[in-house]
Amino acid sequence: MNEKKQISAQSIVKGLLITSVIYFHATMFSAMPNPGSMLNEYHILLSLFPFLMMVFFFYAGYNYTPEKRTIGENIKRRSLQLLIPLLVAFVVSTLLVIAMRVPNGESWEGIKNAILYFLMSEPLAFMIGFPSNGIISLDLVICLGILWFLYVLYIVSVFFYLIVDYAIKKPVRIFSIVFGLLLVGFCIGQFVGVYLPYSVQCYPVVLAMMLLAAYLKKFNFLDRKIESKKDVCFTIINAIVAEAIVAGIGLFGYYVLGSTMLGTLPGGQFDKNVRGFDAFISVGIGLLGTYAMHQISRALSLIPFVSTALDWYGKRSSYVYLFHPIILVFIYSIVFGGNKVMGEFEPYLFTFMTMGILIAIFLIVDFIIYQIKKRKKPEEATN
Repeated sequence: MNEKKQISAQSIVKGLLITSVIYFHATMFSAMPNPGSMLNEYHILLSLFPFLMMVFFFYAGYNYTPEKRTIGENIKRRSLQLLIPLLVAFVVSTLLVIAMRVPNGESWEGIKNAILYFLMSEPLAFMIGFPSNGIISLDLVICLGILWFLYVLYIVSVFFYLIVDYAIKKPVRIFSIVFGLLLVGFCIGQFVGVYLPYSVQCYPVVLAMMLLAAYLKKFNFLDRKIESKKDVCFTIINAIVAEAIVAGIGLFGYYVLGSTMLGTLPGGQFDKNVRGFDAFISVGIGLLGTYAMHQISRALSLIPFVSTALDWYGKRSSYVYLFHPIILVFIYSIVFGGNKVMGEFEPYLFTFMTMGILIAIFLIVDFIIYQIKKRKKPEEATN
C-alpha cells in the first residue's frame, strides 16, 4: 500500500474514533448536572473501543521518522503543533461559553472558577475541595477539560524525542525501557493514586506506547503489503481476533471486575478497580485496538466514495476534537435549554447534531478557501 493509502487509513481511523469521543462527551452533557457520573456507568462502546485515546498516542509515535530532525527541532515543531492549538482552544472555548451562557444566567464567578479548575487540573481541585462554594460553570469545565490530551502529549513528546533514537535501535533496549516505564506506571497507580494532578500517572504509559509504536514502525506493523488472497484472509482474521480480544477484556472487566473504564484512560485516569494494572492493560488494548481499526480502515480506503468521505472527515479530526464540546454546549444549553429531550437516546441525538454542525462548518470553510484560490489563479496568470 502506498504512502497516500497509509495516510488515508490513519485519517479514517481518526475520523471513526473521534466520533466515539463526541459520543463519550455527549453522555457527559446528558448526565448534567453531574457529568462525572457517567464514568461509573457501563457503555457498550467502551467495551468495543476502549482504546480511543491510546490509538492517537500510538500514531504519534508510529509517525516518527528516526533522525530526520534534531531533538531541538522536533521539540520546537511539537511546541507549535500542540501549544498554539491549546492556547487557541482555551481562549475560543472560554469566550464562546461566556457568550452563550452568561446571558442565560451563568455567573462570572462560575466562569472564573472553571478556568481556575482547569489550570490547577481536576485531580488537584478534587484534593483541595475547589471550589468550596460549589459555584462553577460545568459547560466550560468540559470544554477545557478535554485539553488534557494536548498538554500530556506535549510533555510526553519532549521525553520521547530525548530517548527514541537510542531506544529503538536494539530490541533489548526498547523492551527494557517499555517494561520499565509500565512498571513505573503500575507503581504510581497502585501505591500513589489513579488520578493525579495534570494526569501525571499516565505519562509513563503514554511514553511506553509511543516508543513501542516507533519501534514497530521499523517492521511496518500497520501497513504490511497485501499481495494475495491469503494475505487478505490473514489480515482480516487477525483484525477480527484482535478486536474480539479487546471486547472480551472489556466485558470481563465489567462483569467480573466491575470496571466500567478498563483500559480507557479517561483524562489519563486509571481504572479504580484494577489501579496500577491498568497501565499494562491500556497498552495491550491500545496495540490490539490500533491494529484492528487500522486494518478495517485499510479495507474501507479501497471503497471510493466511503474512503473519500471518511478521509476528508478524519483529516479534520483535530478540529473536531478541539471544538466539539463548544457545539455540545450550544446544543445542550441553547437549543434545548438544558432540558432532557430524549432520555437514554439523548447522547446519540447530541452526537449526530454535533457532527452535522461541524461538517456543515467544514464544508463552508472549504468552499470559501476554494473561492479564494480560484480568484487568485487569474491574478497570478496576468502577473
